[in-house]
Amino acid sequence: MLDQIFNSIYSSTEVKINPLALIFALVTSLVLGMVLAKVYKRQTIYTKEFVITLSILPTIISIIIFLVNGNLGTSVAVAGTFSLIRFRSAAGGSKELLAIFVATAIGITTGMGFVTLAIVFTLLISLVWLLFENMSFTSVSQTRRYVTINIPADFDYEVLFEAIFAKHCKSAELTAIQSAANRTMKLEYVIDLNAEVSDSQLVQQFLRYDKVKEISLSKAAKKRKTL
Repeated sequence: MLDQIFNSIYSSTEVKINPLALIFALVTSLVLGMVLAKVYKRQTIYTKEFVITLSILPTIISIIIFLVNGNLGTSVAVAGTFSLIRFRSAAGGSKELLAIFVATAIGITTGMGFVTLAIVFTLLISLVWLLFENMSFTSVSQTRRYVTINIPADFDYEVLFEAIFAKHCKSAELTAIQSAANRTMKLEYVIDLNAEVSDSQLVQQFLRYDKVKEISLSKAAKKRKTL
């Protein structure tokens, strides 16, 4: 019974198109894409366009793989598909990228005829995804903050800021310094607040100084174009 998972429905080595097998594979790809989209939507801020794309993408990949199956063009088609997805779309977060890779894997699997394997793979990945969403080690730290401070370029901030962070934080790391044309600097820190210190208390410590033009705190990590 287990061996049936790895049996392709396109079992014939001759170049023949089985319409029923093809339709079954495409419908399965669509259903699995919808399952993946449903899992992706959980605890995620999403757009309607991306959910539709995620649902239909496995079907498109499946028909591409089906048409070139057994030819040298398979590798070119797959590479071209990944190029279109990666470089012809707006940069997204890690979760969006993971969803696209899973959708592509589903399409490749069904396109090669391994429908049962695609179903098992989708259900397994969906289960692991949902488990990770609710596990403690993937949760965001309640005391970690991403701090951005704007100051004049000639301000000697190092000793002053180190003293404030040492008093109110368990740890603080300067991750980026950016200068602007109007003779200002933007400092980015990653800090871990003490449990008894609130966000407003930390902000007030910096706003006591006129040299601090602007300060912002965020719990969410800043999304970058690279992982």
